[in-house]
Amino acid sequence: MGCVGARLRRRCEPGATRTGFASALQYTTETTVCRDNAVGQIRRYLGTADENVFTGDPAKLAAAIYETTHHSSPPLRLTLGSDTYSAIQAALTERLTALETQKDLAESGAFAH
Repeated sequence: MGCVGARLRRRCEPGATRTGFASALQYTTETTVCRDNAVGQIRRYLGTADENVFTGDPAKLAAAIYETTHHSSPPLRLTLGSDTYSAIQAALTERLTALETQKDLAESGAFAH
């Protein structure tokens, strides 16, 4: 999702926001092909989730997005919500750990001094 007014290649990643969207969903019959993949998992989660799991306040998130558009140097990745922050931190930590295991190999490709 691109942030309004932000420079190109910027991303806005709001967390779960309490808008009533999940409780208003109307589902079709679940198909076998989607039952055991990410689509099925999200469908089941949204179908059983209580509104309280959506911790983001839409007005606060919108205000934060709007405020960021006025920064001279907005973040490349605007992360809003503790759920989003935790998920991104975990993913990036995992990637950095994987990168560290390649350090010696990466350095072995350089010319000897």
